[in-house]
Amino acid sequence: ASLHSNSTLASDSQFFFRSLFRSPFLAYLFCQTLFALLAAAFSYLEPLSAGSGIPEIKVYLNGVAVPRIMRAKTLLCRTLGCVFAVASGFPVGMEGPMIHSGAGVAALLSQGCGGVRDFRNDKDQRDFVSCGAAAGVASAFASPVGGVLFSLEEGASYWSTRLTWRGLFWD
Repeated sequence: ASLHSNSTLASDSQFFFRSLFRSPFLAYLFCQTLFALLAAAFSYLEPLSAGSGIPEIKVYLNGVAVPRIMRAKTLLCRTLGCVFAVASGFPVGMEGPMIHSGAGVAALLSQGCGGVRDFRNDKDQRDFVSCGAAAGVASAFASPVGGVLFSLEEGASYWSTRLTWRGLFWD
C-alpha cells in the first residue's frame, strides 16, 4: 500500500509541475512569488538591508555608531534583496539602494579591502563613506555634481572644502 501511495505522490507532483509550466500565468505567478520570498529572506538575514538606506547613512555620517550598518553581509543582502525585489515586480526606488550600496563599498574600501589604507581613522572613514554616498547618487541619476551636492546638503552635518574637491574629482 505504501508503494502505491508513493507512486501516486510522484505522479501528482509531476502533474502539478507540468500543469504549472503549461499555463503562462501560473508560471509567472510562481516565479514572482519565489523572487519575492527570496527578497524577503535577504531582509530577514540582515534587517538593516531592508528599507531605503538613506536614513541609516545620514545617521552614520552624522556620527552615530550604528552596529552592522557598514558590513559586507549588509551590502550583499541589500544588493541581492534589491535584485530579487525588482525581479518580483516590487517598485524599488533607485536612489536609496544606490546610496547605501555606494556608502557600503566605500566603507569596505576604507576598512582595508581593496588596498586602500589611508582612511583608517574615524573622520577620514566617514569622509570616504560620504564620497561613496555621493557616488551612489551620481550613479543613480547620472549626475556627478548632483551626487556631491546631495552629500553636501543632506548627508553629513560637517563638511570640509577639502572633501568637496575629493568628491568632485575622485568620483
